[in-house]
Amino acid sequence: MSAAGCLFGQTETEPSFTLHNIRSYLADPETAIVVGRVEKQGDAAGNVTIRAELLIEDEYDHVSTQTFVISEDVGERVIALPFTSDSSFYGEQTFTARAKIVRHGEADGEWVSE
Repeated sequence: MSAAGCLFGQTETEPSFTLHNIRSYLADPETAIVVGRVEKQGDAAGNVTIRAELLIEDEYDHVSTQTFVISEDVGERVIALPFTSDSSFYGEQTFTARAKIVRHGEADGEWVSE
């Protein structure tokens, strides 16, 4: 006896993300924080990688990259990326921030600046 049939696999589509409202803050002299809001389009859970940069003395040479998990029941999330130093470096600087969504295998998102 033989049986014939098909097995159908259903995969959920990865959600897409949009980044908004980038701001930088000095938490203490050793710590700067870049904060933003990630909005999810789609119903599935997904991961979003954010790259934030601080502009200090006319150069974006301070970078923090972090991946955040956005669960399926969350439509938007506030994210924070820390920048730390062993000295009071950030407390002695004037800085602004920018951030973007890193899309692996695709073009990254646009920079969102303060």
